Formats: sequence, structure tokens, C-alpha cells
Amino acid sequence: MMWKGIWHVPVLAFVLGGVTAIQSIAIQLVMGFLVVVWLFIHRKQTYWCFILASFFILGWSYLPLHESPPFETEKARSFQGTLSSNRTETSHTYQTIIKTSDGTGFILRLFKEEEGPVPDWPHGASCVGVGDVEQIEGARNPGNFDYKNYMASKGIYQQITLASPSDLECEGRSFLSYLFEFRKNMMDALEEQVEPSLYPWMRALLFGDSGELPEDTLFWFRKFNLAHVLAISGLHVGLTVGGMYLVLFRSGVATRRQASLFLMFFLPFYIVFAGSAPSVIRAGSMALVLLLFSFLKIRIPLSDLLSVTAFVLLLLNPSYFHHIGFQFSFLVTFSLILSLPILKQYSNAVLQSAVISLISQLSILSLQVHYFYEFQPLSLFVNTVLVPYFSFVFIPLLFLVFACSFLLPQTAGPFSSFVFQLHENVMDVSKGVTFYMDIPWVIGAVPSSVILLYSTCFILMVICWSKKKRITAFLAACGAVGVLMIYSAIPYFSDKGAVTMLDVGQGDSFIIELPYRSGVLMIDAAGPPTFQKAGDETAKQIILPFLKSRGIHQLDALIVTHEDQDHSGSVFPLFREMQIGQLVVSPFYEGETIADKTEVIEAGDVLEIGSYRFEVLHPNEDQNDANHNSLVLASEMGGKRWLFTGDVPLEVEDEILSGHPDIHTDVLKVGHHGSRTSTSESFLEQLSVEYAWISVGRNNRYGHPHEEVTQRLEERGTVIFRTDLHGAVSYIFSGQSGTFRTYLPYNASRE
Repeated sequence: MMWKGIWHVPVLAFVLGGVTAIQSIAIQLVMGFLVVVWLFIHRKQTYWCFILASFFILGWSYLPLHESPPFETEKARSFQGTLSSNRTETSHTYQTIIKTSDGTGFILRLFKEEEGPVPDWPHGASCVGVGDVEQIEGARNPGNFDYKNYMASKGIYQQITLASPSDLECEGRSFLSYLFEFRKNMMDALEEQVEPSLYPWMRALLFGDSGELPEDTLFWFRKFNLAHVLAISGLHVGLTVGGMYLVLFRSGVATRRQASLFLMFFLPFYIVFAGSAPSVIRAGSMALVLLLFSFLKIRIPLSDLLSVTAFVLLLLNPSYFHHIGFQFSFLVTFSLILSLPILKQYSNAVLQSAVISLISQLSILSLQVHYFYEFQPLSLFVNTVLVPYFSFVFIPLLFLVFACSFLLPQTAGPFSSFVFQLHENVMDVSKGVTFYMDIPWVIGAVPSSVILLYSTCFILMVICWSKKKRITAFLAACGAVGVLMIYSAIPYFSDKGAVTMLDVGQGDSFIIELPYRSGVLMIDAAGPPTFQKAGDETAKQIILPFLKSRGIHQLDALIVTHEDQDHSGSVFPLFREMQIGQLVVSPFYEGETIADKTEVIEAGDVLEIGSYRFEVLHPNEDQNDANHNSLVLASEMGGKRWLFTGDVPLEVEDEILSGHPDIHTDVLKVGHHGSRTSTSESFLEQLSVEYAWISVGRNNRYGHPHEEVTQRLEERGTVIFRTDLHGAVSYIFSGQSGTFRTYLPYNASRE
């Protein structure tokens, strides 16, 4: 079969149109100008110019997200519709998607109860119900996953919350629901037969559901760019189809054409059983078309096969355009197809594996940095070793265990135990090696211009390498990596600094970035409420993504004002995931510490980081209460005086005024989240505060900030920034001046 056709060109124009449409106006103008120039140069090729221009315009208009429709929260709204997805389960809720008769989609969710029934909610059921309708919440901090945009890419902007299971009545079901039920029954039967520790791996690699794998395992696979191994895609589909074809044909059960016909019938069902993720649909669709063309004895270039498959899938479901799995799957596959001439230059299997790993990693590097802000250089080596292991050892063994569990159930237990022991040894060695060589390259959120430059260098590398111009190819590869290196070094040459109040709910977390990256420190690291099972949720979902988006891979100091969970709950998750110079606490801090990393400070001390000073105003004696013992810090940054007060109450405020009668501040971190137990009239009178920052959770049970506190501030003309209203708040400064910015649109009168 030919490897390179021509139809990837118009499909690339289609995708480029979609990419251009979601960029800034400046980028759109540049891209539009380049397209016009290209069309002018090739104006004599009228046919191709018309096709490419048409595909570009189609992508521009069809692929971008649509604006969210006007919406108001509505209590106890009646609705009816059809369930369009299988029921899923989170740690707190049961969820599904319901589409009403006008085509509007909603997330339908029910909060779990300890003894409550599990809702059935079969796919395709017609339902009527009553629930509270609200808009889906988006990201509230820079760098955080935006669930609102993710669901908007699927055409869903709102969610309905049921008060109880009885608020929804459903009847009927679709044919797909029977397949989903059969899939679940098959997984349940498999769980009873095999080694319990191996079952999560079988569930992930055979059924496309990695939810049972330990979180630390998933995190390790993501860190070293191995998540594609856990996502069923071309590797798994190829092994399944190839294995079944060999069994059917080589055993004499079927002829080649009969085996192909059977597999064409089997593949749609396999896509459902494997979880129906975009990567599975891509690989399954390609395999199906390939089998069909082979059956009809039609030859089609691989690049055309991939391009047409992508185009059809995007036309049927434009939300795939915004799906990271779809993007990674097609980009890697397309890069490898175009790199076939490179692979033919090497006959050694080890070298071929290394080249495949290198091209695969470089092809998605810019996208990976765009989504996750970092790259693990060691992943090139890890992929070279583990991808062949999973491809030719572990996954085939899992298929054998699967077959044994149904054909020879008495052997499934011992055999699966052997397979798990083998796999555990491989993973232990792999994790042990990477533990001592874990040096992540945190680049930060990259703009489109950097991605464009990187992609240009990568394409040039592939072209030159294919033509055996290895020196030029090497220089192009260096250029691609160099673009990212230069961008990641920019903060070290920038005179801009920043103070950011993260929206961590009912808690405090402040990040201070000093000019020229001379220091990065954090004041408080809030954790999730104590009743939540995942103690590292705030660190992994809010704090770390923000730090990485800023290109921050280490903290010079983590200052914890006191030991309450809403100020210290993420300390140890942060220490586990990044380098931290020192943990700074007061002498009366009663939380856990790290002996060789802890520095104790008290009133009268000065903490110096870079050329900036942080004066400690409190405490100077033990007051036998965590809030009373909060560290209070004063500093000057960007031409403004700052005061960070932890959770100190009114009595401590009076002590600070007595000890520092001349104290003034421009920006006050309002104490105790705006509680009436802090921020007295006399305190505000003395400080002459211009800006008040209040870190507070939305609709919190404490009623913070209390109305009398906000009234005191407003009466003095103080500008109030609140995380519950404005999301993350930043002060970006250079020299003695700066600008306040809110992540959500600022409206001083928001309620």
C-alpha cells in the first residue's frame, strides 16, 4: 500500500482553518495574510486553490466553539429528553447527558447518598423530571482545567441537579444500552476470575476504562508521556485485529476474505466495548476502512486514509477537534506515516523503536506543553523501553488471560497472578530508575506563535531527515527545542513580578513571583475540606497547574501562617511534587514539618528573598490558638505596601497597631476570609487601605465575608477583590507601578 497521497493537504487546510478561528485577532490576520499570499503564488492552479480555500473556510466556520447561549439559574425546572450517554460515576455524583427535544444538551447529575439507590439511567431512555438548572462552572484560576469549555466543545452549557432519584422517571432504552450492559457484565465476570491487582490493568487496556488504576500510577504515566499506552488506540486495535485475523486465517477457520468480512462486522462492537474514546474511534475507523478497501481490492495511501477518517469524524462530531486524545492520536499517527521514509533508513529494530519514540514525542511536544506546561526529557527513553514491552509482551498476555478466564476459567487465577507479578517487577524497575532521573522541564503556558515556530522547525526536520539530510534535520530539531528553551528562559530576563491570590475555595494561597525570577514564594497552601477523601486535590487541580503554567518548577519558600487545613492542607502534596527551598513557620506552629527544610520566624525577624524583604510583625508569644498565632507579614512590592494577616482576630490587630503605630498599607489581605472577628474599624483607620483582597469560598457555610466587614471597607472607598466573585486576582508590577487583574470579569457591584 502507498504511504503518501494528496488528500491530507485539503484536510490540513480544514484543520488550519479551525485552528486560526480560535486565535487572537492578530494571529488571525497574520494567518489570513499568509493564506492569501499562498493562494496568489499558486493562482495558476485554480482547481487546488479553490479546494484548499473552501476547506479552510469550512474549518474556520465549522470547528470553533460556539458562544454560550443566554442563561439564568432556575430552581425546580421541569424537563424531558433522551439520555445520550452511559451513566458515569464520580467521587460525589452520578452523571449522564440528557438531550431535550430541541437538541439542547444538559449534564444530569445526582449527588450520592451513603445508603441511597444507584440510578439505572440506561442509554437512549426517554425521561421526564424536575431539577435545578445552573450554568456549568468554568476555570477560576489561570492554568486550571476549564470544564466549562470542555463541555461547551460538546455543545453542553448547563447542568441539571436532581434532589433525589425519584425526581427522574425514565422508560425504554437503546440498542447501545444493551451493548453497554453486556460490556459491564463482561468486566464484572472478568473481575471474579482474575488476580485482583491485575484486573484494573485489564479494565484499562482491554476495555478503555482506567478509573480503577491507582491515582499515583496514572500520574506517573502522564508524567512520562505514557498516557497513550493506557488509552486504547492504534496499538491496541492493531493487536486485536491482527491477532484475530491470524487466528481465523492461520487456523483454517476462514479464508482471507471471510476473516476480513468478520472483522469488519466485529470492529463497531469492539469500539463500543473499548470505551468509544476518540482515539479508539479513530483507530477502529481506520482499521474498518482499511479492511473494506482490502476486501474490495482498492489501494489507498495511508495518509489519505488517515486524513479522510479525520475529516469524516470531525464533520460528524466537531467536538473531537477540541479533544486532547483525538489531537494526540491523529498527530502522532500522521507524523509516523509521513516519517516512513525515515524508518526505512534503519534496519535495526532497536533503532527503529528509538526513532519512532523520538518522532512521536517531538510531534506532540508543543501540544503537550500547551496543555500540561511541562515536558519530561526522560520520557524519550521510557517510551523506547516500555512501549515495546506493552505492545509485544503485556497486552498480548492480557488477551491470553482474558481468553483463559472464559475458556479455561480454572487456569485464569494462577496465570493472571503470574502475569501480574511479571508486570509489577517491570513497573517497579521502571519507577525506580525514573525516581533518580526525574528532571521535568517546566516551560509554562506557551502562546500560539511559539507553537507555530516549533511546528515549522519540526516539519522541516522530518522533511530533511526523509531526504537523508541528517545535519540539516538535526539543526531543525535543535531549532524546535531551542524555541521552547528561549521561551522558558524569558522570566529570568523580565523585570515584571506578580502577586497572585488563587481561588482555592474557603482557604488561602498566595503566589509571589519576583522580577527576573530572583525568587518565588508562597504564603499558605490551602487544602481541600477535611471530609474529602483526596487530600491532594487542591494541590493537583489548582495550585500545581497554576505554578506550571507560569513556568515555575520550584519555590524558594513556602510560608505557612498557621496549621489550619484551609492554610496548610496542601503543604505535603506540594513537597512531594516539586522542589521547595524551605518551609517557613512560626515557633508556635503545631502542624507537621520537615526537619531539614523548616525555618522558624517570629515578630521582629526579616525574611529576605532576592532583593525583597518580608517583615514579620506577629507572633512574639504563644497565644494558645492557631488563628491568634498566625504569622503576619509586611512587604513592599511594585510601589505598594502589602500586609498578609493570616487569620488573626481583632485582639491581634490591636497588638499590631500598638507595636507599630506608624504602620500603613496599600493592599490588605483581609483576615480570616472576611469574618467579623477580624478587620476592625480602628485597624482600617490606621492602615489607610486602598485595596482589600478577600480569599473566600463561594456560598460558604460561614457566610464569609460578613456584611459588616465589606461595609467598613466600602465606606472608606477601598476597592475589594474577592475570589468568590472574581476568581484568581493578580497584581502585575514592574518597578514602582503595576496593574490589578482578575481572572473572571471584574464588576465591583457583583452580588
